[in-house]
Amino acid sequence: MANWYVKRGSQVAGPLTRERLNQLAAEGKVQKADLVREGEEGEFHPAAEVSDLFTGAVSSAWDEFETGSQTDPPSPPKNSKTSLIIILAVVGVGGIFVVGILLALLLPAVQQAREAARRSHSKNNLKQIGLALHNYHETHGILPPGGTLTIDGAPSQSWETFILPFMGEAPLYNKIDFDYAWNSPANQGIFTKEMPFYLNPNIEEKVSPEGLPLSHYVGNELLMSPNHGDRFRQVEDGLAYTIMAFEVGENFKPWGDPTNFADPADRIGPPNRPSTTGGNQVLMGDGSIRFVSENIDPAILKALSTPDGGERIYDY
Repeated sequence: MANWYVKRGSQVAGPLTRERLNQLAAEGKVQKADLVREGEEGEFHPAAEVSDLFTGAVSSAWDEFETGSQTDPPSPPKNSKTSLIIILAVVGVGGIFVVGILLALLLPAVQQAREAARRSHSKNNLKQIGLALHNYHETHGILPPGGTLTIDGAPSQSWETFILPFMGEAPLYNKIDFDYAWNSPANQGIFTKEMPFYLNPNIEEKVSPEGLPLSHYVGNELLMSPNHGDRFRQVEDGLAYTIMAFEVGENFKPWGDPTNFADPADRIGPPNRPSTTGGNQVLMGDGSIRFVSENIDPAILKALSTPDGGERIYDY
């Protein structure tokens, strides 16, 4: 007697006896929409076309058919944890991308803010130096010399040394033996002290190759020269139009070095390195601080450097 097979979707149940097939049809487990086939080969036909279908006997094959354990088992549902991980990964990558963009946009602004803060710090240093120079002039009636020389012409002391009492360093100043040069063994240890007000935070280099603390500011030699300092009344071009000291961006000297003075026109602008982006800050004779562009007209810079050149300066 031929076996019967029932097909529902992609699943096939069988072999079944005719009695079992009829019984399953009577129980409603085989429906008219299902396909059936008699024998091992041939095509499936709708169960509704088989006469006297709903009788038969029991077979265990139907249990396998109903549990779907034969061919093509249904795909398991997606794991919610896996989905969550995928979502988090996508969000994470997107977040990193967004953060990267924000950093790219914010970093220049942060760097500019930091440089502005350092420039402000250096500006305050110059103001303090300017106040000390004015107090020195008020006390002595004259600006300090750019540097003093011994009888035999050797450098002795710096203008930055002479204003120490007016920079809050009177105790250190009083320890200096002015009978000897700044780098004499008699003054060893004094000039190895770092002076924060002589350091520009925009400059990383703070110590000379000999281990001496540097100064990032230079005096105007046209006002403070070897063994000589001008009086304010000699500044015929006006204190507000004459540089008294200024930032430099390279070739630093120790703050105690008696040769730490120069013509601003020789140390500002190409080929010199600027002390900050775009130029240098300068201390004017009246104590004000101005910013001088690295692209300033050399003639204007020269006019700002001379105390009695007779030039007329309107803006720069």
